[in-house]
Amino acid sequence: MLRTRLENFARKAKEHLEDRYRAWRGSSPPAPVTPAETVAPAEPPAPPKQIRWELRSQAELVNHIEQHFHAGLRRDLPLLIDAARAVERAHAAHASVPAGLADHLEELFAQLDSHMLKEEQILFPTLRTGARGGPIDMPIRMMEREHDDHDAGLATIRTLTADLVAPPDAPPAWQNLYAGLSTLETDLRQHIYLENNVLFARALGGEY
Repeated sequence: MLRTRLENFARKAKEHLEDRYRAWRGSSPPAPVTPAETVAPAEPPAPPKQIRWELRSQAELVNHIEQHFHAGLRRDLPLLIDAARAVERAHAAHASVPAGLADHLEELFAQLDSHMLKEEQILFPTLRTGARGGPIDMPIRMMEREHDDHDAGLATIRTLTADLVAPPDAPPAWQNLYAGLSTLETDLRQHIYLENNVLFARALGGEY
């Protein structure tokens, strides 16, 4: 009998402790801790597909040059001229002011616009047909000589701007001007390369 009473007491004491424990931890047992799901890292975006222009038709090349490079020059160069004139005016007393830059950009734009019009109105319509050699040799050689002039114009920009490096105290407008000129230089060199080394080379019977 005594043993039974002791067993009952022990059982009730255990139940009491379990009830107290559940009251302290909450009415429901804690959810089991599971390892966090492994999330695969996001794959980096694929690099833009490089267009191999040497494999495209002359018509496709001409369309790209007009729509990307010619349109870009006509859109951006007037803005750069205005920005250069504003910097020259606002910082005329600064030792590093790019004096004469706006006038040079205006002259360069006039040369480029004349050059692009000759291409668009005379040379490019013939190249779109896939024509090669013969009567187009002379106008192509003329365009290549003008490209040399444009390259010299870019060199003058670097001379006037200390290699497109703004002074340490240059305000944002001055820095933005030089950043825009750097983009202009990159685009114009790509433009000239694509014409000289791909489009014109093919039309003259070269590698492409």
